[in-house]
Amino acid sequence: MFNDVLFVVNNDELHIHDYFTREFIERVKLGEKLQVECYDEMVFLSGQLKKDPITNKLYLCDRNGFICDIEFGQVYEKVWILKD
Repeated sequence: MFNDVLFVVNNDELHIHDYFTREFIERVKLGEKLQVECYDEMVFLSGQLKKDPITNKLYLCDRNGFICDIEFGQVYEKVWILKD
């Protein structure tokens, strides 16, 4: 689990950086699963990292096919990379 993170897109990967130091922490590749907790809301985004072939935007797709866009430049409270 990582706290206070900022997402940066790098081709087909999502890079996780510490918000305060901007230090690189971890990368998530397409097909990997993650869970994100947002600030000020009891909302968890969870799913597999995918890429829209038309817009080249990365998004999360949960097990029911629900799609959730990842907002880059937004600070997230907590992130978990889920391993199978």
